[in-house]
Amino acid sequence: MSESTLRQLDMMKLMPRYPSKISTTQLKEQLEDLGYLPTMRMVQRDLEMLASVLPLICDDREKPYGWSWHKDALGVQPAMDPIEALTFSLAEQYLEPIMPGKSFNRIKIFFDRANSVLKEVKKNQISRWRKRVRVEPQWQRLLPANIDREVEAEIYDALLRKRQLSVTYLNRNAKSAKRRIINPLGLVLRGSIHYLICTMDEDVENSRFLPLHRFKSAEWSGEDAYEPKGFSIDKYLEENNLGYLYSKKSVALDVVFYGSAGFHLSETPLSKDQQISEDKKRGGMRVKATLEDTAQLRWWLLGFSDQVEVLGPKSLRDEFTDITKKMALIYK
Repeated sequence: MSESTLRQLDMMKLMPRYPSKISTTQLKEQLEDLGYLPTMRMVQRDLEMLASVLPLICDDREKPYGWSWHKDALGVQPAMDPIEALTFSLAEQYLEPIMPGKSFNRIKIFFDRANSVLKEVKKNQISRWRKRVRVEPQWQRLLPANIDREVEAEIYDALLRKRQLSVTYLNRNAKSAKRRIINPLGLVLRGSIHYLICTMDEDVENSRFLPLHRFKSAEWSGEDAYEPKGFSIDKYLEENNLGYLYSKKSVALDVVFYGSAGFHLSETPLSKDQQISEDKKRGGMRVKATLEDTAQLRWWLLGFSDQVEVLGPKSLRDEFTDITKKMALIYK
């Protein structure tokens, strides 16, 4: 099969259904992502040829013109059995927040097809599975921060193409956003917040993490992104824990749980070296474990209120003693 035929087949797969549409420039970029090297004229000729034999429509009411399948056209429907359909259906909600918008839109045809297949086999046991399974957050659910979708798309595209960005960024306590130059390095989702790992301005060797919702504008600077030598997103997270790491030294946690508060730890341990024993003196369950010294550890312990007592290390016990004294003053 010739390259032009393969390119045209992929163009058909990339084509959205009306009222969604795609411009020739967007098609050219997405074909380049697939490894083709088409000129703009080549894309235009392919579109004209395909439109002469297929139900493609061109919206020429405004520029750039947008192409799409007719709303009643079958288009290029991926073959899919119920098991594959269930997989795509379950994956959709988790993939959308972490994929570049353009890339997600390109595979949306699979999600649409998956939902169609599951509707067709609604009496099948497989189709009922997605109605029976949910993933719930362990802690208090927070509504996601408002992210400018155009800015998000630019940042995702820059990550994908290794491009440097000129952005305006609003610091937490600032009244107005400032223009900065950043080199995007990675994206991390923690709870309801998206964090961009990047270097900023002239400080190109030290990575930092910034909440995505604080970016107010973003555009390609015209330069390729600089990546510090040896950068690894996994290594960065291990060393920084997105700012929640108190110390790089581990904590030898020693606590006593009262009542049934710590029972779940016998089934879901805190660490591989966790030890559980009965504390007859205090009338509780004693737990020892080696953990990272993080803010999350403190939040987790505080969540047990008066059903947990920190015995060690001494520094952590002193910290909790101070916290409880301050809380007592608030609630007196």
